[in-house]
Amino acid sequence: MTVSTGSPSSTTTPPTAATTATTASTTTGATTATSVTSVTGVSSPAGPSASHGPVSRPASWLVPLHRPARPRARLVCVPNAGGGATTFRGWADLLPGDVELWAMRSPGRETRIAEKPPNRLSMIIDPVIDGLSRLEPLPFALFGHSMGALVSFTVARRLRSRGLPGPGRLFVSGWNAPQCRDGMPRLGRLDDEELMRVLHRLDGIPPEVIGNPELMSLIMPVLRADLNAAESYVHEDEPPLACPISVFGGNGDPTTTAGGLGAWSAQTGSAFRLRLLPGGHFFIHTQRRTLLRAIRADLGTCR
Repeated sequence: MTVSTGSPSSTTTPPTAATTATTASTTTGATTATSVTSVTGVSSPAGPSASHGPVSRPASWLVPLHRPARPRARLVCVPNAGGGATTFRGWADLLPGDVELWAMRSPGRETRIAEKPPNRLSMIIDPVIDGLSRLEPLPFALFGHSMGALVSFTVARRLRSRGLPGPGRLFVSGWNAPQCRDGMPRLGRLDDEELMRVLHRLDGIPPEVIGNPELMSLIMPVLRADLNAAESYVHEDEPPLACPISVFGGNGDPTTTAGGLGAWSAQTGSAFRLRLLPGGHFFIHTQRRTLLRAIRADLGTCR
């Protein structure tokens, strides 16, 4: 096992709700959405017309962010609870030009705001696998932050159980190993006020968003659905994955421990590397360049 400590000098200024407010560029029926992406990638519709309900046709769970003409490999990213594909906006600029970049966009956010968000992990895993199966064959890696780490890990296991091609490498970030979740706080059980206090301490939602009741009323159902989905996970012992696992953690993140991050080593029969970077739970934004430099290096071995 290799443990590395990142340098605090490689920082980038995280986006704020004010600087990343964008139109979601979609209309579902009569509902036109506007997306506001916070520092965490919590994506929410802003506007009185937005609502959760049925849609006329299914949408893709995987969104292309960069598609080179002759790709060598593919990186598929899964965001934290409440997040969407816009969490990974700008990542392609810091990855090799011949790497495809895709991100998960589940119902209830961004261009899918009119759909009901899933609240069980099984409701997320199968559509992601279906999306992967529809892509052209290519060596690929999975990256997941926070809840996205759990989703990516479970997808890798499910691909194996179905005899489908699995990832050449698994990147997980900001989440203790799945066998170590006992005793972790159940955020989905907190009332709105308590949950907002926790997220504020984690720099999860900017103060200007928390102070906007209309916006919060749109964010909370998506966030709670995602938290409930993560908390529905029940770990079962299985053989380690064949692919290498790269783990990232923030050295000031109160949601993870060094032992919990290191315990991911039990989930691979191949190479394992743990890197601790300066920052809290959302170090993936403040340390984006350092993080992507490490991902870029490890993608070189993705086959």
